[in-house]
Amino acid sequence: MNKKHFFVAILMMASIAMWADKYNYLTVSSSSEESISLPTIQKITFADGNCIVTTTGGNYTYPLSEIKKMYFSVEDPDAIEALPSEAENLQYKNGNLKVDGDGMLRIYSANGALVQMASVKKGANINLSNLKSGLYIVNMGNKTIKLTK
Repeated sequence: MNKKHFFVAILMMASIAMWADKYNYLTVSSSSEESISLPTIQKITFADGNCIVTTTGGNYTYPLSEIKKMYFSVEDPDAIEALPSEAENLQYKNGNLKVDGDGMLRIYSANGALVQMASVKKGANINLSNLKSGLYIVNMGNKTIKLTK
């Protein structure tokens, strides 16, 4: 390969890498649609008829027969209105977040910035008085709630 072709190949690889950096989410659509933040994804594997997405917060398993589509997206997920106000292992009342499970808890502001993160144990009560009033998304494992403070 001559120098000119080598230089063109390097430019093409660099522009593809920059283009790929614009994506923020892996979205999987089956019976429902779920978006996973790309920085948390460690690997994607296929085994026993399933697609397994391994993240820093745990594993997501999708039966291949149920996946309608899987794609990378730039924009925030549209399903924020569909989030429950309470989940089995996360409950927000009177300024405190009660956690009924073990795992990595992440709190995001409405613009997507991570504002608080902690490894929590079952029964933990987290005081959120340090957060400004507003809308937050709280995630632990595969449970996500919308929290208005």
